[in-house]
Amino acid sequence: MANNNGGPWGGGGGNRGGGNDDDRRPGRRPGQEGPQIPEIDEIMKKGQEQLKVLMGGRSGGPRGPNGSGGGGEGPRLTRGTIGLGALIVVGLWAFSSFYTVKPEEQSVELFLGEFSSIGDSGLNFAPWPFVTYEVLPVTTQQTEDIGLGRTGSPGGDGLMLTTDENIIDIDFQVVWNIKNPADFLFNLRDGRQTVQAVSESAMREIVAGSELAPLLNRDRESTAQRAEELIQQTLD
Repeated sequence: MANNNGGPWGGGGGNRGGGNDDDRRPGRRPGQEGPQIPEIDEIMKKGQEQLKVLMGGRSGGPRGPNGSGGGGEGPRLTRGTIGLGALIVVGLWAFSSFYTVKPEEQSVELFLGEFSSIGDSGLNFAPWPFVTYEVLPVTTQQTEDIGLGRTGSPGGDGLMLTTDENIIDIDFQVVWNIKNPADFLFNLRDGRQTVQAVSESAMREIVAGSELAPLLNRDRESTAQRAEELIQQTLD
């Protein structure tokens, strides 16, 4: 009996495949029909790259001619940035810690508010904020006027009483400088007022033990010398 598969009515197998004719078309592969769906791996890869960019890392994209990442670079702290910041901090600290003292000056250094040392002329180092300093003009001659002759103030500080009960108006000038900057800074509240008060008190003591006539004539130089010694003794 002859096989009817090649007959004009077609083979019986043609009704089994349900559309298998498409699989026999040349140049077509399964999966190429309709729009393409992105691969899951590609989506995850792009998400990881975006996360790296947001967290400050480099993206995995191709690098440009200058070596930079194609996906950009977010803000981040590098060793160079940290080193530059540390260098700036050290520079500011050194600027606050080094100071210069002129030849006619001396400095008093204080460690946490307590006397530490005396700084001479030139460049000195006081590590801030633990050590502070005060600069004083130690060799500069300063003057204080007692009486009316130079100040012009009607204070009456030159009026003094002698031992023979005469009133004398004395005008004199005291020239002084700082002998010990630490003592001057810590032991005197106001150096100028202290010198004025001590000088006036010393002169009153000398005048109170002298008569009027010798003070006006022969005792002028001796009175000035005694006043200098008494003022120096009191201030020391």
